[in-house]
Amino acid sequence: PKGVVLAGRALGEVEVRGHGFLGYLGDPRPVPAWLPTGDLGRLDAEGFLTLTGRLKSCFITAFGRNIAPEWVERELVLQPPVRQAAVFGEGRPWNAAVLVAPPDTEREALAAAVERANRGLPDYARVYRWVVAEAPFTPENGLLTATGTVRREAVWRRYGPAVDRLYDDVAVA
Repeated sequence: PKGVVLAGRALGEVEVRGHGFLGYLGDPRPVPAWLPTGDLGRLDAEGFLTLTGRLKSCFITAFGRNIAPEWVERELVLQPPVRQAAVFGEGRPWNAAVLVAPPDTEREALAAAVERANRGLPDYARVYRWVVAEAPFTPENGLLTATGTVRREAVWRRYGPAVDRLYDDVAVA
């Protein structure tokens, strides 16, 4: 069956329904007609769903734009030499990122990669400044889950002060 857009829902959250979602074992309460998944997505003209991020990781910029950081991060890691990325911008006028690249990567190569990624993003989602991580995000250092998901809060605890400094003296029009 093709997907449908449900009226009155927030931020493009994906909701599902069907015989496979009749309730929870041992819980007599009825489930709603549509079950929220916590995923964000969009439907194309043919009704196919593309997942774009997780609702819990979304942030709102200073200009009121909702950003799913996974979307921006995906664009960044498609550009060599970027291997991993974590994007931040809650309440800020523009987005910043923590980037992981091979140790011998020159700053110019990262700048070119960010520029290539930004070409595929609308202005409100672009990354304007970044810091380079000291090491890859791994489960061992607590910056990645065992399933390969960036632990955004842990990355912020480690690199937040450096990201905050990016905003100190820069204005982006």
